[in-house]
Amino acid sequence: MGPVYAEIEIDAPREKICDYLMDIATRPMLFGNTITDFRLLRLESEGVGAGARLRFRRRSAWIDTTITALDRPRRISERGAGGHFNRDLNGFEWEIAEAASGVSVVRLSYWTEPKGLAKLTDRLTGGAGWYRRQLRHALDQLREKIESDQTESDPIPVAGGNRYSTGIR
Repeated sequence: MGPVYAEIEIDAPREKICDYLMDIATRPMLFGNTITDFRLLRLESEGVGAGARLRFRRRSAWIDTTITALDRPRRISERGAGGHFNRDLNGFEWEIAEAASGVSVVRLSYWTEPKGLAKLTDRLTGGAGWYRRQLRHALDQLREKIESDQTESDPIPVAGGNRYSTGIR
């Protein structure tokens, strides 16, 4: 599936938005009930190398995503794999630009290269439209969180970590 994107204007500095998005543990708050079973891949959830494992509700297959490039405060790139035997490649691009009016414009792109039956399933079920709506919802949540200064996150379990030490059972 080719790149699907959504764009939104946020009344906040680019640096504040980038700092919030650099922490991959914020994704469950942004995507809401679109994703399930979210787990961090390491204890440090910020910056290049931070990753997560999750499922989109639309497809029951797991996907991995890792922050691979960071051009603060302009761009955050995430790459990963998912699907059957992790054959499907995917990626997120967060681009943050400053408009002439003083607001920040955030553009979120998502793409995937499905293999096998996943390719056919996405075409038959209108996958691009569903993903576009979810990206728009995530950006609406981002604007709400940033503009209202609700940037603290709930504890997120770490894959293979001690579930009793985090208080999550």
